[in-house]
Amino acid sequence: MRILLASVVLISVVAILLVFGKPMPVTTEHPSSSTPTLSASPSPPSQSLDIIESGRTYRVAWLILPDPSAISLIPNFTQKRTARSLINNKECKEVVNGGFYTKDNQPTGLFVANFKTLRDNIPNSLLNGYIFIDQNNTASIASSPPKQTVRLALQTGPILIRDGAPIKLAIRDDEFARRVVVGISQKGAVIFLTVYDPENIWSGPKLANTPGVLSGVIERLQLTDALNLDGGSASVFIRDDLSLQELTSVGSFFCIQ
Repeated sequence: MRILLASVVLISVVAILLVFGKPMPVTTEHPSSSTPTLSASPSPPSQSLDIIESGRTYRVAWLILPDPSAISLIPNFTQKRTARSLINNKECKEVVNGGFYTKDNQPTGLFVANFKTLRDNIPNSLLNGYIFIDQNNTASIASSPPKQTVRLALQTGPILIRDGAPIKLAIRDDEFARRVVVGISQKGAVIFLTVYDPENIWSGPKLANTPGVLSGVIERLQLTDALNLDGGSASVFIRDDLSLQELTSVGSFFCIQ
């Protein structure tokens, strides 16, 4: 009788364990979809320098092109191509965005590509500079439009560095944003630069603070003149070891062969 009772108790205990000891299912909540957050690599790429300006750290990266004949200017006002497509199709080895464009997809000033003028000069106190490469592949940055025959020319601005000195700017409604700049060295090389927040690649200095940031590389790069290009979400800077792609359509590209 005792053996029978013990057996009943044991069977009851096992039954209870099987019912209540069964592992409960685990439910994993997936976060709702949202815009991905991009960040730069924690280790700075080559040809770059971190600079502190107004209490903030910015990364300046550059691309030096001693031979301006390797540069072409590609209009993209209506084509709406991406920089990555130019790389993937082997049309360009490296790509940097050009200047600004209007809401009706037109350049905001002088624009010459492959000797063809898409738009003439339009005087503008903010877009007060010109980057151009003439038929002899000599590159220049000036405060007035070129008078000689040019292979490419772009009106943009403002001028950030003149004769090796940063320009003091006063910009209304200034914002923090990634910046892209084109410069000329003492030896006539074209230098493309980008300035961005290493913790948030879409952010960067205010435009008025950009000359101050660039002053940290004037001597290193032997910069004589520098000119602001389009920036923020419509900026792109792609070289072998650094790919800062655009978020919105870019009006034109500097294509490096």
